Amino acid sequence: MKKISANILESKFEHLVDEDNLQITHLQIEKGEEIPSHKSDKSVVVVIYKGKVDFNGENGNQIIIPGDIITLNPNEIHALKALENSDLMVIKARI
Repeated sequence: MKKISANILESKFEHLVDEDNLQITHLQIEKGEEIPSHKSDKSVVVVIYKGKVDFNGENGNQIIIPGDIITLNPNEIHALKALENSDLMVIKARI
């Protein structure tokens, strides 16, 4: 077992785990901040645990709040806009 703790960030993100087949990133985005369209070569799971985010994927937009989880297939294009100061955990894995 290994415990990993996210910090209150001075930058936008921190990689908590960064391996070939697994990357776990703590992401903080401030209200109004946008992350432009991008994709990952891995499967992606986004877990929001603070705030409110407009998540734009290939199948349209979803407003996500704590308790919501978004899953993406490899190479699925997506973008984000923070509607409130938000904290997310982004898990990328090659399955």
